Amino acid sequence: MDDKTRFLIVTLEGESFAIPITSLLEITVPKTIQKDQKLSEIFEGKLDYRGKMIPVVNLKKVLKLPGNPGGALIVVKSSKGVLGLLVDTAKELLETAQKPVPIPRGVLNPSLNYYAGILRNREDLVVLLNEDGLLP
Repeated sequence: MDDKTRFLIVTLEGESFAIPITSLLEITVPKTIQKDQKLSEIFEGKLDYRGKMIPVVNLKKVLKLPGNPGGALIVVKSSKGVLGLLVDTAKELLETAQKPVPIPRGVLNPSLNYYAGILRNREDLVVLLNEDGLLP
């Protein structure tokens, strides 16, 4: 039995984050994103994904990082539906048997439910994102 799990490593302003591959639907470039004033500030708008309008989240705004919206679009499924995530790059796939380590107390605000733990990728530590906690 294979106990390995795969994660997509993405970057935002030089920092690495992981998304479980089981949530990933597609990696692409953002096409025409339609602004929608009804959406909160973390959204760049909506786009047509296979005949259905999905919200597009600017992950930099969610994680309070500086910079312009990323140039890569990661389409994921969450418990709240399908959504697009703007990231700088989709860097690599990480296949590992390690289990995510919980984020130590005092490092991040425990009320931030968009972090699921920490993984090691070679010499780097990578924050695992909780796709179900990204939307308000």
